[in-house]
Amino acid sequence: MENTAIRRGKVEMSVVCSDLSLLENINSLLNDNGFISVEDEQGIMHYIVDGRRNRKEAAGKVTSLSPNKKTAQGKEEAYIDMCVKSVLREYGFDMSLIGTVLLYRVLFDSYIKGIPLPTTMKSIYCDTGKEYGLSIEQCERDVRYSISKSALKDMRSRSALRCMGTRIERRLGYRDPLE
Repeated sequence: MENTAIRRGKVEMSVVCSDLSLLENINSLLNDNGFISVEDEQGIMHYIVDGRRNRKEAAGKVTSLSPNKKTAQGKEEAYIDMCVKSVLREYGFDMSLIGTVLLYRVLFDSYIKGIPLPTTMKSIYCDTGKEYGLSIEQCERDVRYSISKSALKDMRSRSALRCMGTRIERRLGYRDPLE
């Protein structure tokens, strides 16, 4: 069934929230950038374009946001992102936990930058914790809690990280799958 409101250009967007500051942030992002991009669970990008000021400029932004214009580096990053997230899900990590976000960040950054995984967990906690404004102790607790809720619950943090790293390397083709 075709939506006639969209065909005629009468599309509306409604944001319902109980927090006024959230609504103000969305409005300021739309005013500053002219659009907001949102990624759904399948990795498909959806765009909310603000045409309140200049409709012609908004139309130009829509055409410039074409998903087919991804660079080779962008495609590689998207593939690494998909591999890291799928390994975390495979081991049953809860993606809403801060510890899982920290682990994701460490794994993703190490493969994007082409550097080996850190040798000590403390260096992970220091580097990644600073990004999120967390203390070393808080990072350590969050990562341990996240691992304890996953299928790797019987492993120590460093062993779990190595295990996930090996699985990601196999998916990326860095290691022989029979190793």
